[in-house]
Amino acid sequence: MKDFFKSFFAFGLATSLQKLLGFIVLPIYTKYFNPEEYGVIEMVNTILSIGTVFGILQLETSLQRYYYDTANLKRKLLVSNVYGWIILASVLASVILVVGSNYLSNTLFDTTNNAILIVLIALQLPFANISVLGLILLRFQKQNLKFLAVVIVNVICSVTFVYLFVVIYQFGLRGVFYAQLGAIILSTTLVTIFVKNLLVFKYSPLNTQKLFRYALPQFPARMGSMLLGQSSKFFMLGFLSLSAIGIYSVSYKLASSIQLLNTAFIMAWAPFMHAQFKKENNKKVFANVFPLVVGATSLCVCIITLLSYEMVKLLATDEFYEAHNYVGGLSLFFALYIIKEIVDIGPKIKEKTKYLSLTFFISVLVNIVALFSLIKLMELKGVILAMIVTNLTLVIISWIVSNKLYYISFSIGQFIILISPALILSIISLYTEFTIVMRIILGIIILCFYTTLFLVNYKKFKEII
Repeated sequence: MKDFFKSFFAFGLATSLQKLLGFIVLPIYTKYFNPEEYGVIEMVNTILSIGTVFGILQLETSLQRYYYDTANLKRKLLVSNVYGWIILASVLASVILVVGSNYLSNTLFDTTNNAILIVLIALQLPFANISVLGLILLRFQKQNLKFLAVVIVNVICSVTFVYLFVVIYQFGLRGVFYAQLGAIILSTTLVTIFVKNLLVFKYSPLNTQKLFRYALPQFPARMGSMLLGQSSKFFMLGFLSLSAIGIYSVSYKLASSIQLLNTAFIMAWAPFMHAQFKKENNKKVFANVFPLVVGATSLCVCIITLLSYEMVKLLATDEFYEAHNYVGGLSLFFALYIIKEIVDIGPKIKEKTKYLSLTFFISVLVNIVALFSLIKLMELKGVILAMIVTNLTLVIISWIVSNKLYYISFSIGQFIILISPALILSIISLYTEFTIVMRIILGIIILCFYTTLFLVNYKKFKEII
């Protein structure tokens, strides 16, 4: 557990810097672009997100699964084959985006003027996926300082290039994607230099078969996860406007501060979880980790919700003021992904990853129905409620399926008690403006509540670890 917390805080620092980038450039974007233009930026980056999923094919999960099962030359063969297939798939996805750039631009924006933006994100795609692989390897090698160095290079280059291309040279929307491309090329080059000793130029059919057998059943789950996060933008494009997407995206960006926890947790959780599988008392460990994680993430949701007004006023212009109402609900949406990681152990320990795809498929259906129903009735508020409903459904289904495969005595009562304040507060914030006094009082009460429960549960956890 000591290694888990050490990794959590090390990677938390790195991911904090990555998220800090979003907060640094947000005032620039909201100053130089109106909500509609910001909506274009977000839609083009959504295309990049979809493309990277097809380029990586979930093969990075195979690398994480089998990394500790191999050593020396076998490990190098494993790593090299993952690299080879991902580079091939990423280049193919990039070519498809370049060829279809005019069609995509015309379909999404009713103009081909944004085709150049799609070409620029297509060029980013292979570098983005190669960077992901390199960072995973540094994580598993416990090369925390090198990991941090890569992140720092990316953040510094991104901010510098945004300032140059958007503020100084005023390239407009193109400047945003010039900056992204330059930063990812430099940081990917650095991380590849760090891990080059693990690469050999040799193809292994046996490794390829094993990699795809583990990864491909998860691919629909990854697509489902991506759709859960991004489908709302396509619904808004159809039913609302690019300006609505711009406002939503600002709240989404601010709410994603909860992903500091999410990303750091997942990076630390994967090695910790796989290591616990080999211990006899792993079920007790997982069951006692559960309330600690749910309590910590719920507290973060409450804090972000209470500070959402100040966050928007500090980082965005008045055109985007409405975004503060949606930050709390979206932060809960992100937090539920962390809880899903805890309860979704069964398919991973039993290597039945097809069930991950099943749970996401059901959740995608719920997401589509909820978005279609609520966006017409409540516009942006409906989008937020649909996102919360979707991820609550995802957690519940994952919990049920996982316990069928590998039963762990997670407490339903604890879950309800711990998640309720965050759920209630985030929904009320959609409709109510809290005064500063009310927010301070609520903050004190919530902090005392979660601190007390955390200390009680941590004492129980220490007794069994």
